[in-house]
Amino acid sequence: MASTIGIKIANGEFYSIMDENSIVKKRLVLTTVHDKQRSVQIDLYKSFTKTMADALYIGSLVVENIKPKPKGEPSIEMVISSTTEGEISADAIDLDTSSQGEHQYLNVSLKSLDEDNREFEIPDFELEQHEGPPAGLYERTLEIKKEKDKKDFPWAVVLIIGLVIILLCLALWFFLLRGKGASKEQKAPTRVESTVPAQPAEPSQPAQPAAPPPAEPAAPASPPPVIQAPPASPKPAAKPTANRTRPPAPVSTYKVPATIPKNGAPYKIRWGDTLWDISEAFYRNPWLYPRIARFNNIRNPDLIISGTTIRIPPKN
Repeated sequence: MASTIGIKIANGEFYSIMDENSIVKKRLVLTTVHDKQRSVQIDLYKSFTKTMADALYIGSLVVENIKPKPKGEPSIEMVISSTTEGEISADAIDLDTSSQGEHQYLNVSLKSLDEDNREFEIPDFELEQHEGPPAGLYERTLEIKKEKDKKDFPWAVVLIIGLVIILLCLALWFFLLRGKGASKEQKAPTRVESTVPAQPAEPSQPAQPAAPPPAEPAAPASPPPVIQAPPASPKPAAKPTANRTRPPAPVSTYKVPATIPKNGAPYKIRWGDTLWDISEAFYRNPWLYPRIARFNNIRNPDLIISGTTIRIPPKN
Protein backbone atom coordinates (compact mmCIF):
# COMPACT_ATOMS: atom_id res chain seq x y z
CA MET A 1 0.00 0.00 0.00
CA ALA A 2 1.48 3.34 -1.11
CA SER A 3 1.85 6.11 1.38
CA THR A 4 0.74 9.71 0.99
CA ILE A 5 2.96 12.75 1.24
CA GLY A 6 1.48 15.72 3.13
CA ILE A 7 2.00 18.46 5.69
CA LYS A 8 0.67 19.11 9.16
CA ILE A 9 -1.60 22.19 9.18
CA ALA A 10 -2.53 24.55 12.00
CA ASN A 11 -5.46 22.52 13.29
CA GLY A 12 -3.13 19.57 13.91
CA GLU A 13 -4.47 17.42 11.07
CA PHE A 14 -2.65 15.77 8.18
CA TYR A 15 -3.21 17.44 4.82
CA SER A 16 -2.55 15.14 1.86
CA ILE A 17 -0.64 16.60 -1.10
CA MET A 18 0.42 13.70 -3.35
CA ASP A 19 0.90 9.93 -3.42
CA GLU A 20 4.32 8.44 -2.89
CA ASN A 21 6.25 7.33 -6.01
CA SER A 22 4.03 9.39 -8.34
CA ILE A 23 5.23 11.90 -10.86
CA VAL A 24 3.45 15.07 -9.84
CA LYS A 25 4.17 18.71 -9.05
CA LYS A 26 1.89 20.90 -6.91
CA ARG A 27 1.83 24.50 -5.73
CA LEU A 28 0.46 25.52 -2.33
CA VAL A 29 -0.08 29.01 -0.87
CA LEU A 30 0.26 29.18 2.91
CA THR A 31 -0.85 31.87 5.36
CA THR A 32 0.58 32.75 8.77
CA VAL A 33 -1.19 31.85 12.00
CA HIS A 34 -0.21 35.05 13.88
CA ASP A 35 -0.17 38.74 12.97
CA LYS A 36 3.21 40.12 11.79
CA GLN A 37 4.81 36.67 11.86
CA ARG A 38 8.44 36.79 10.63
CA SER A 39 9.21 33.05 10.08
CA VAL A 40 7.42 29.83 9.10
CA GLN A 41 8.47 26.20 9.51
CA ILE A 42 6.84 23.66 7.15
CA ASP A 43 7.11 20.00 8.23
CA LEU A 44 6.56 17.22 5.68
CA TYR A 45 5.21 13.78 6.66
CA LYS A 46 4.18 10.58 4.97
CA SER A 47 1.22 8.51 6.12
CA PHE A 48 -0.55 5.34 5.01
CA THR A 49 -3.88 6.31 6.60
CA LYS A 50 -3.71 9.98 5.64
CA THR A 51 -3.80 10.95 9.29
CA MET A 52 -1.25 12.06 11.87
CA ALA A 53 -1.79 8.78 13.74
CA ASP A 54 0.88 6.95 11.70
CA ALA A 55 2.61 9.95 10.12
CA LEU A 56 6.41 9.71 9.74
CA TYR A 57 8.53 12.84 9.64
CA ILE A 58 10.30 13.54 6.32
CA GLY A 59 11.87 16.96 6.66
CA SER A 60 11.29 20.69 7.23
CA LEU A 61 11.50 23.95 5.35
CA VAL A 62 12.17 27.10 7.42
CA VAL A 63 11.40 30.42 5.73
CA GLU A 64 12.69 33.46 7.64
CA ASN A 65 12.58 37.24 7.21
CA ILE A 66 9.13 37.14 5.64
CA LYS A 67 7.31 40.45 5.35
CA PRO A 68 4.97 40.97 8.35
CA LYS A 69 1.30 40.70 7.39
CA PRO A 70 -2.00 40.21 9.20
CA LYS A 71 -2.82 36.60 9.88
CA GLY A 72 -4.82 34.87 7.16
CA GLU A 73 -3.25 36.76 4.25
CA PRO A 74 -1.23 34.77 1.65
CA SER A 75 2.43 34.83 2.69
CA ILE A 76 4.38 31.70 1.59
CA GLU A 77 4.45 29.88 -1.75
CA MET A 78 5.46 26.22 -1.64
CA VAL A 79 6.12 24.02 -4.72
CA ILE A 80 6.52 20.26 -4.10
CA SER A 81 7.18 17.48 -6.58
CA SER A 82 7.94 13.74 -6.49
CA THR A 83 9.35 11.04 -8.77
CA THR A 84 8.77 7.30 -9.17
CA GLU A 85 12.11 6.66 -7.46
CA GLY A 86 10.82 8.18 -4.23
CA GLU A 87 12.64 11.50 -4.51
CA ILE A 88 10.81 14.45 -2.89
CA SER A 89 11.73 18.06 -3.78
CA ALA A 90 10.20 21.09 -2.07
CA ASP A 91 10.78 24.80 -2.56
CA ALA A 92 9.35 27.60 -0.32
CA ILE A 93 9.64 31.38 -0.64
CA ASP A 94 7.92 34.57 0.57
CA LEU A 95 5.28 35.77 -1.91
CA ASP A 96 6.37 39.38 -1.35
CA THR A 97 9.33 39.77 -3.73
CA SER A 98 10.40 43.01 -1.97
CA SER A 99 11.26 41.16 1.26
CA GLN A 100 14.69 39.78 2.11
CA GLY A 101 13.50 36.17 2.32
CA GLU A 102 15.43 33.46 0.45
CA HIS A 103 14.40 30.27 -1.31
CA GLN A 104 14.37 27.28 1.00
CA TYR A 105 14.94 23.89 -0.66
CA LEU A 106 14.39 20.35 0.57
CA ASN A 107 15.42 17.18 -1.30
CA VAL A 108 14.63 13.87 0.40
CA SER A 109 14.91 10.25 -0.73
CA LEU A 110 12.12 8.22 0.83
CA LYS A 111 14.08 4.99 0.30
CA SER A 112 16.90 6.14 2.59
CA LEU A 113 14.64 7.96 5.03
CA ASP A 114 15.20 7.16 8.67
CA GLU A 115 12.01 5.74 10.09
CA ASP A 116 12.56 7.22 13.57
CA ASN A 117 9.60 9.30 14.64
CA ARG A 118 10.01 12.97 15.54
CA GLU A 119 8.10 14.70 18.28
CA PHE A 120 5.19 16.39 16.56
CA GLU A 121 4.85 20.17 16.80
CA ILE A 122 1.94 22.38 15.92
CA PRO A 123 2.90 24.23 12.69
CA ASP A 124 2.93 27.98 12.49
CA PHE A 125 1.18 28.30 9.11
CA GLU A 126 -2.16 27.57 7.45
CA LEU A 127 -3.25 26.82 3.92
CA GLU A 128 -4.54 29.76 1.93
CA GLN A 129 -8.33 29.41 1.74
CA HIS A 130 -8.74 29.28 -2.04
CA GLU A 131 -6.28 26.37 -2.34
CA GLY A 132 -9.25 24.08 -1.80
CA PRO A 133 -8.22 21.37 0.71
CA PRO A 134 -10.43 18.26 0.98
CA ALA A 135 -14.00 18.88 2.13
CA GLY A 136 -14.36 18.83 5.89
CA LEU A 137 -10.68 19.48 6.58
CA TYR A 138 -11.23 23.08 7.69
CA GLU A 139 -14.92 23.02 8.63
CA ARG A 140 -14.27 22.17 12.25
CA THR A 141 -11.38 24.66 12.45
CA LEU A 142 -13.41 27.50 10.91
CA GLU A 143 -16.33 26.92 13.29
CA ILE A 144 -13.99 27.01 16.29
CA LYS A 145 -12.33 30.14 14.94
CA LYS A 146 -15.67 31.96 14.49
CA GLU A 147 -16.76 31.07 18.02
CA LYS A 148 -13.39 32.23 19.38
CA ASP A 149 -13.59 35.54 17.48
CA LYS A 150 -17.01 36.22 19.01
CA LYS A 151 -15.72 35.47 22.50
CA ASP A 152 -12.50 37.42 21.98
CA PHE A 153 -14.24 40.65 20.98
CA PRO A 154 -12.86 43.24 23.43
CA TRP A 155 -16.12 44.27 25.09
CA ALA A 156 -14.28 45.09 28.31
CA VAL A 157 -11.92 47.44 26.47
CA VAL A 158 -14.84 49.20 24.76
CA LEU A 159 -16.60 49.63 28.13
CA ILE A 160 -13.46 51.04 29.80
CA ILE A 161 -12.90 53.52 26.94
CA GLY A 162 -16.52 54.67 27.21
CA LEU A 163 -16.21 55.26 30.97
CA VAL A 164 -12.97 57.22 30.49
CA ILE A 165 -14.63 59.48 27.89
CA ILE A 166 -17.58 60.14 30.23
CA LEU A 167 -15.26 61.01 33.13
CA LEU A 168 -13.25 63.40 30.93
CA CYS A 169 -16.45 65.17 29.83
CA LEU A 170 -17.60 65.54 33.45
CA ALA A 171 -14.21 66.91 34.53
CA LEU A 172 -14.20 69.44 31.67
CA TRP A 173 -17.74 70.56 32.53
CA PHE A 174 -16.79 70.97 36.22
CA PHE A 175 -13.73 73.12 35.50
CA LEU A 176 -15.67 75.32 33.06
CA LEU A 177 -18.34 76.04 35.68
CA ARG A 178 -15.70 76.66 38.33
CA GLY A 179 -13.91 79.18 36.09
CA LYS A 180 -17.14 81.14 35.47
CA GLY A 181 -17.93 81.28 39.19
CA ALA A 182 -14.43 82.55 40.05
CA SER A 183 -14.71 85.42 37.52
CA LYS A 184 -17.95 86.61 39.13
CA GLU A 185 -16.52 86.58 42.64
CA GLN A 186 -13.68 88.99 41.88
CA LYS A 187 -13.91 92.19 43.91
CA ALA A 188 -11.85 95.31 44.61
CA PRO A 189 -9.66 95.28 47.76
CA THR A 190 -11.10 97.03 50.75
CA ARG A 191 -9.21 99.54 52.87
CA VAL A 192 -9.51 99.18 56.62
CA GLU A 193 -8.19 102.07 58.61
CA SER A 194 -7.34 101.96 62.25
CA THR A 195 -9.78 104.22 63.99
CA VAL A 196 -9.25 106.56 66.93
CA PRO A 197 -12.10 106.60 69.43
CA ALA A 198 -14.01 109.86 69.04
CA GLN A 199 -14.12 112.13 72.06
CA PRO A 200 -17.56 113.35 73.06
CA ALA A 201 -18.31 116.91 72.01
CA GLU A 202 -18.13 119.49 74.73
CA PRO A 203 -21.64 120.33 75.93
CA SER A 204 -22.75 123.90 75.39
CA GLN A 205 -23.25 126.08 78.49
CA PRO A 206 -26.89 126.31 79.59
CA ALA A 207 -28.56 129.65 79.31
CA GLN A 208 -28.91 131.63 82.52
CA PRO A 209 -32.50 131.79 83.70
CA ALA A 210 -34.18 135.18 83.55
CA ALA A 211 -34.72 137.01 86.79
CA PRO A 212 -38.05 136.18 88.30
CA PRO A 213 -40.65 138.90 87.97
CA PRO A 214 -41.05 141.03 91.11
CA ALA A 215 -43.89 140.24 93.34
CA GLU A 216 -46.85 142.54 93.02
CA PRO A 217 -46.69 144.91 96.03
CA ALA A 218 -49.63 145.61 98.10
CA ALA A 219 -51.50 148.69 97.12
CA PRO A 220 -50.00 151.52 99.21
CA ALA A 221 -51.77 154.49 100.10
CA SER A 222 -49.54 156.43 97.78
CA PRO A 223 -48.64 155.18 94.31
CA PRO A 224 -45.42 153.16 94.49
CA PRO A 225 -42.45 154.01 92.37
CA VAL A 226 -42.03 152.09 89.12
CA ILE A 227 -39.29 149.46 89.43
CA GLN A 228 -37.78 148.23 86.19
CA ALA A 229 -36.47 144.66 85.99
CA PRO A 230 -32.83 144.24 85.01
CA PRO A 231 -32.33 143.12 81.41
CA ALA A 232 -31.75 139.42 80.93
CA SER A 233 -28.18 138.44 80.14
CA PRO A 234 -27.72 137.29 76.51
CA LYS A 235 -27.53 133.51 75.84
CA PRO A 236 -23.94 132.57 75.02
CA ALA A 237 -23.52 130.99 71.61
CA ALA A 238 -22.68 127.28 71.60
CA LYS A 239 -19.10 126.40 70.72
CA PRO A 240 -18.95 125.01 67.20
CA THR A 241 -17.82 121.36 67.04
CA ALA A 242 -14.97 120.89 64.58
CA ASN A 243 -15.22 118.00 62.12
CA ARG A 244 -12.66 115.41 63.28
CA THR A 245 -10.46 113.84 60.60
CA ARG A 246 -8.32 110.68 60.76
CA PRO A 247 -4.80 111.55 61.93
CA PRO A 248 -2.00 110.69 59.52
CA ALA A 249 -0.58 107.19 59.83
CA PRO A 250 2.74 106.88 61.69
CA VAL A 251 4.38 105.49 58.54
CA SER A 252 3.85 108.86 56.84
CA THR A 253 6.68 110.30 58.98
CA TYR A 254 9.00 107.35 58.30
CA LYS A 255 12.07 108.14 56.23
CA VAL A 256 11.71 105.77 53.29
CA PRO A 257 15.07 104.65 51.79
CA ALA A 258 15.75 105.81 48.23
CA THR A 259 16.56 102.25 47.12
CA ILE A 260 14.86 99.18 48.53
CA PRO A 261 17.10 96.06 48.52
CA LYS A 262 15.94 92.81 46.96
CA ASN A 263 15.42 91.18 50.35
CA GLY A 264 13.19 94.12 51.40
CA ALA A 265 13.50 97.08 53.72
CA PRO A 266 12.56 96.41 57.39
CA TYR A 267 9.71 98.38 58.93
CA LYS A 268 8.18 98.02 62.42
CA ILE A 269 4.41 98.41 62.39
CA ARG A 270 3.05 101.06 64.75
CA TRP A 271 -0.46 101.54 66.03
CA GLY A 272 -2.52 103.35 63.41
CA ASP A 273 -0.62 101.88 60.39
CA THR A 274 -2.29 99.91 57.62
CA LEU A 275 -0.79 98.10 54.64
CA TRP A 276 -2.57 100.68 52.51
CA ASP A 277 -0.67 103.52 54.23
CA ILE A 278 2.63 101.60 54.19
CA SER A 279 2.28 100.93 50.43
CA GLU A 280 1.51 104.61 49.84
CA ALA A 281 4.57 105.70 51.87
CA PHE A 282 7.05 103.32 50.23
CA TYR A 283 5.63 103.03 46.67
CA ARG A 284 3.60 106.23 46.33
CA ASN A 285 0.81 103.88 45.29
CA PRO A 286 -1.50 102.46 48.00
CA TRP A 287 -2.94 99.84 45.60
CA LEU A 288 0.30 97.83 45.73
CA TYR A 289 -0.38 96.68 49.30
CA PRO A 290 -1.01 93.03 48.17
CA ARG A 291 2.69 92.83 47.17
CA ILE A 292 3.72 93.56 50.79
CA ALA A 293 1.19 91.02 52.10
CA ARG A 294 2.47 88.26 49.79
CA PHE A 295 6.12 89.04 50.55
CA ASN A 296 5.48 88.68 54.33
CA ASN A 297 2.99 85.76 54.05
CA ILE A 298 0.19 87.86 55.57
CA ARG A 299 -3.02 85.95 54.92
CA ASN A 300 -5.35 88.78 55.91
CA PRO A 301 -4.06 92.18 54.70
CA ASP A 302 -6.73 93.90 56.83
CA LEU A 303 -5.25 92.48 60.06
CA ILE A 304 -1.75 93.54 61.06
CA ILE A 305 -0.29 93.68 64.57
CA SER A 306 1.44 96.69 66.07
CA GLY A 307 5.06 96.01 67.05
CA THR A 308 5.60 93.43 64.28
CA THR A 309 8.55 94.02 61.95
CA ILE A 310 7.87 93.33 58.27
CA ARG A 311 10.02 93.73 55.15
CA ILE A 312 8.98 95.93 52.24
CA PRO A 313 9.99 94.38 48.88
CA PRO A 314 11.15 96.46 45.91
CA LYS A 315 8.43 97.98 43.79
CA ASN A 316 9.54 96.18 40.61
